[in-house]
Amino acid sequence: MADFPITERIPSDLATLLERFFDVARQDIESMRAALDNADFDELVRLGHTVKGTGSGYGFKAMGPIGHAIEQAALARDPEGVLQGVDTLRHYLDTVQVEFED
Repeated sequence: MADFPITERIPSDLATLLERFFDVARQDIESMRAALDNADFDELVRLGHTVKGTGSGYGFKAMGPIGHAIEQAALARDPEGVLQGVDTLRHYLDTVQVEFED
């Protein structure tokens, strides 16, 4: 696991979107937990892939590898690996530091 907190440099024009971004990311965590409870690995693959792309698209570079790990664990039907990835994502979202760049 990476050292936390991580500082991410985000384009300043995305500042107004970050509250919604974090809300959606936390909803994704809840969706992942529900999918894990139901052993819905196809949904977990989709959600992991979404986290990977969305996080990177907003400049949250560390979310790419976390989402990829969730996606790969889901493809392997590895519930413990998925849970570890989900917990890492939650911790990342709770601790990430944002610096805005012009």
